[in-house]
Amino acid sequence: MSRMHHDSHTLRLLTIAMSGALGITYPLTSSAHTQTSLLKSRKVVHITGVRKTGHKAHAPLKASYTEHAIGAQAIRHASPTQNAQTILARKPSINAFSTGPNGVRSTITFRSFTSGQFTETFDGIPLNDLFNGAATNSGSMRNAIPLTLADTAGIQIYNGINNPAINGYNSLGGTINYEPLQPTRQPGGAVDFGYGSFGTANWGAALNTGSLGNFRSVFSFHRETSRGWVKNSADQNNNFYYAGVMPYNSGRSRISTYLIVNRNSGYTPHSVPEPLVSQNGFSYNWPSNYDQTNNKDTEITAIIDARSLINRWVATDSKVFYQSDNYQRTSYSNPAFRQSASQPYYLPNQGTGYNFWSSYPSPPTYDPAATFGSVRNGTDYHLYQDTSSDLGYSPSITILAPHNTVTMGGNVTYGLLRSAEYWYGSAQVPQIPGYNNAWYEHDERILASAYAQDDVSLLDHTVHITPGVKFLDAYTASSDAIGIYYPIGGTVANNQHFVSPTIGLNYAPLPGFSIYASWGRNIKFPNIGAYYSNIAETNAAGQYVVVPVSIKPEYVTDYELGTRYRHAGFLGSVDAYREYFTNTFVSVTNPTTALTTTNNGGRSRYQGVELTLEQHFGRLLVGRWMGYANYSYNEAVFTSSFNSSAVGQVSAGQPLANVPKNMVNVGLGWRLGGIDARIDAKYVGPQYVNQQFAGVPGGLKIPGYTVTNIGVFDTIPLHEVDVKSVKLALNIDNVFNHHYIVAATSNSDYYGNPYLSVFEGMPFSVYGSATLTF
Repeated sequence: MSRMHHDSHTLRLLTIAMSGALGITYPLTSSAHTQTSLLKSRKVVHITGVRKTGHKAHAPLKASYTEHAIGAQAIRHASPTQNAQTILARKPSINAFSTGPNGVRSTITFRSFTSGQFTETFDGIPLNDLFNGAATNSGSMRNAIPLTLADTAGIQIYNGINNPAINGYNSLGGTINYEPLQPTRQPGGAVDFGYGSFGTANWGAALNTGSLGNFRSVFSFHRETSRGWVKNSADQNNNFYYAGVMPYNSGRSRISTYLIVNRNSGYTPHSVPEPLVSQNGFSYNWPSNYDQTNNKDTEITAIIDARSLINRWVATDSKVFYQSDNYQRTSYSNPAFRQSASQPYYLPNQGTGYNFWSSYPSPPTYDPAATFGSVRNGTDYHLYQDTSSDLGYSPSITILAPHNTVTMGGNVTYGLLRSAEYWYGSAQVPQIPGYNNAWYEHDERILASAYAQDDVSLLDHTVHITPGVKFLDAYTASSDAIGIYYPIGGTVANNQHFVSPTIGLNYAPLPGFSIYASWGRNIKFPNIGAYYSNIAETNAAGQYVVVPVSIKPEYVTDYELGTRYRHAGFLGSVDAYREYFTNTFVSVTNPTTALTTTNNGGRSRYQGVELTLEQHFGRLLVGRWMGYANYSYNEAVFTSSFNSSAVGQVSAGQPLANVPKNMVNVGLGWRLGGIDARIDAKYVGPQYVNQQFAGVPGGLKIPGYTVTNIGVFDTIPLHEVDVKSVKLALNIDNVFNHHYIVAATSNSDYYGNPYLSVFEGMPFSVYGSATLTF
């Protein structure tokens, strides 16, 4: 119940696999080349500001920055347990996992940065929560899920700050872009269904209309239900997707529209004390009569994109977009099982033992003791609501000169947030500000940016230099009413801005070989939680006052050096980076009031090495083979010492939490006729964990682990008039049933003994599915 807003799709992937029969195709070239073909230009144009590789699962040889990609084949072969977040973990320096089914409580770290410190986009439009930072699980909206793998045709991963036409407002660690699934001219359809472990059942359908007066559309709907691999974590997810494309002006212009509606509802898997897991088994979750949390979330993303080739030298792109997220959570913590001598562990969402707000000048009028017999009994239920919406506009213009491509553009996004939490003693929680609200807030934010960059080609295209600059500005206002956490109401607001310079250099002295280096600086504006502690501070006279915002943005300076090589089916790349991080945010939670505040925690340094290898062997013995491997080393340490009453002493050289130094991915694929098979494994090294309330690491770690997965797929052609083929899939995840911990925090029990509160990884599971295409 933190004030910081407390804390898939089995056959839908096969629907993507059936895209050819559906009449749904994926871009075979980058958006630059796609736009070039569409607009009959001989130049490579980054109209959208984000290159799209579609089937290509590798970065351009002559890119000036570190890049990776996940192609359509990897998406259609993904296990039903994977989602748009966890599939990213197959690439270097990304640790991504969900602690519940359907992408519930997804967490990602990217080069040691948390999920609110890098940008995730759909067709170049940010998915990150405007106020709370991350694209998923932000502000403790645990099942806020913006998209599924059924909505995307490919994923680009841009490590580091990258150039200003790609990076966004939170791009400290990098940018991840999801390509929209596209309609084509040919009509078609598919239905899919599947079933597997933990009672996971799913079904879905997709329809491509084909060209109707030169306008083509694709509709899809997918539903998945699961009881989850830990007890009391059942969940269901419904996903609707639409894409429409209308070329006009003799093919020199087009309008594209995209709509994603994702609705999720279910119970939160909580972290649980490791001693209780050892005692009760790996599927242990808090019993529902101890603690439970019911979540409901609906997230909408809508985009209208208009592109035109004005002449052979100038192209334009304009996007208007709307996003909204409506989240509600009702949590319950049984006062009889609160942390005590008989139950020594911290219980999530537990109410307070005294009405500390009774001394406020104008306290909320709710009296839990009078209504329910005690303060604990009157604060054991919590209703949390978070409703946000934003509207944005992103224009760009590309100028095609003989030896360089100049891109200029920008963005303006206006957002509103309405958020509240209410305490009560029964499941039907009243929603009455001034009565039982812990807080009741209205926030607004305007983010704006403008950029210019150049891609200069020299020495017969062997040298590419990409200088760029972006101006970023943020206006934020937060207003809170009187509540259990707030003796007085008030409003705080501020305006912050930053000039972000970048430059990249790529030199390709030999065919198939290039080296590159880049440098850049960027900023992350504070999340809305950083504004909470400024309302109802006490002055020297003991009076409650509103004080100006003092927290500073996070800044990063990034240095990159790398090389790429391609030859005869072999792809290889290696890069090293160092990022200097200033004003690192530290979130601190008061265990009594559950109020979470954000502070600046000094300087830190992130550095590492990333190695990627891929080999297409072609025909070898029986069938065609390919293999891949990648390794990443990431180190994150504080480089300054600081002390606060909340977090205690932090010393220079102390590592940051949730950063596995070593990660390895390996995989092998095989194809014979219509049969595909793959086996892959991921190793995640040991990592320090944060103290539950201090927001900085203590001395405890979670151990490293390795998870191995297998998938087998068969396409059977049919000769019926209406049914073209059936595709069968079998996925076996965590083949060796390795029990492992994906995340944890450290805490102390009732007697002062340290323990880990952990999230369990998914055990052995099996899923079967079938897709019929028409």
